[in-house]
Amino acid sequence: MEVRFDNKNLAIVETDSAHKTKLPPEVVLSARRKIRFMREAKDVRDLRNWKSLHFEKLSNDPDGEYSIRANNQWRIVFDIDESCQPTEINIKAIKDYH
Repeated sequence: MEVRFDNKNLAIVETDSAHKTKLPPEVVLSARRKIRFMREAKDVRDLRNWKSLHFEKLSNDPDGEYSIRANNQWRIVFDIDESCQPTEINIKAIKDYH
């Protein structure tokens, strides 16, 4: 799948300048691994089937946003555009949910 970022500040999580995001280093490393998996996934079913991601549709969001766990505390929030080929994931945030 194709992974895009909602803003350029989020995109730097995959670069050597990730410290500018002010995310904890362990979250950056975990987010990088999960984003790499998102790119390698053939479709959304791959994300759903990997149980440790805890893939879920956000219940309070009418815009159709989803999330997966970066770690036990942080989540990667994104939306999915399946009308594109390949499917596009647009990462909107990496949030602390605790």
